[in-house]
Amino acid sequence: MKTSTPLMLKTVAVLVVGLCPVTLAAQSVEPAEESPERSSSDRSVHDAIVAAWNLTPEQVASLEAQLAMDPSDVAVRTQLLAYYGGSRSFRDQSAKEAKREHALWFIRNSPESVILGTPPSQIDHILDSEGYSEAKRAWMSQIDREPENTRLLGHAAAFLKFGDRRTSIEMLERAQSLDPTNPEWPMKLGHLSSLEALGSEGGDSGTSEKALEHFQKAYALADDSLRDSLLDYLAEAAFSADQLDQAHHYAELMLQNTEAGWNSGNRVHHGNLVLGRIALRAGNIEEARSRLIAAGNTTGSPQLNSFGPNMSLAKDLLEIGEREVVLEYFKLCLRFWDSDRAKATLDRWGVLAAAGRIPDFGPNLYY
Repeated sequence: MKTSTPLMLKTVAVLVVGLCPVTLAAQSVEPAEESPERSSSDRSVHDAIVAAWNLTPEQVASLEAQLAMDPSDVAVRTQLLAYYGGSRSFRDQSAKEAKREHALWFIRNSPESVILGTPPSQIDHILDSEGYSEAKRAWMSQIDREPENTRLLGHAAAFLKFGDRRTSIEMLERAQSLDPTNPEWPMKLGHLSSLEALGSEGGDSGTSEKALEHFQKAYALADDSLRDSLLDYLAEAAFSADQLDQAHHYAELMLQNTEAGWNSGNRVHHGNLVLGRIALRAGNIEEARSRLIAAGNTTGSPQLNSFGPNMSLAKDLLEIGEREVVLEYFKLCLRFWDSDRAKATLDRWGVLAAAGRIPDFGPNLYY
């Protein structure tokens, strides 16, 4: 069996986003599970990250002055880490250094803070190897002090997921053994199992099967809200592992749930896409076409509106010459993916598809 890379690369993006799926679109990453029932601390950090996007230089200077007067002010430091920890840290050396400083402070002084589970706190192991090594040592020191603190294990695992995936997995497995009824751990292990195959040419079916097992365990432990958001990952993992009957089952569950809410548009979009890809595997081109149109007829969602639609089925259909239905799909996507940049992207893809070429859909093959 051959593993499909979309699930695995989609998982990379999922892991990058973590807590704040909707507001980090400019970082070109994929949304993770989001539930409206966030804790108050989660919401406050989410709000700080949202606000950080619009901070003026004067506001940043004011926050820096406040922090100089009280270095232990977690709320102010959270705002500054959110500000420096975005895309600025990739463009500006001073922002990268400020991000490193604030992230290290949190790891050493407030390692249970919610901000440490979000992208702004991540230090890239390639772009800032020195900062990453220093932060890794700080995390290992914290774990040595409290080896059974599951919150610390989760935060450290999140930090190490790209630079030291094996240790990240070990920490999640330890957390799972300490907290066996919590769906968070098998869910995160499912994402990391998918990541393992990224370096394998042609993929590794074992990782998708392992991911599917973890997601199934998380699903069995989850409440209804989390189960709803897990169905997409279950369907993708099953499809990637060539477990098409299971993929069909999970996709159908998505479409059978017509309850309104933040995830309703995602269910329509991804459920139809999985069923369309299964149909295409079976040679049923007509159903694949109709599923693509049904996916485009979603009402949208915070994730779809920000990151855009998934193009895996569209690409599959273009590869067999089905241009007209894909062009129609692009038009439907304009109804929810309607920023100036999104319109330009869809227009560019449309020109290429109309000319008989297959666009480079980039991360939209995995969202």
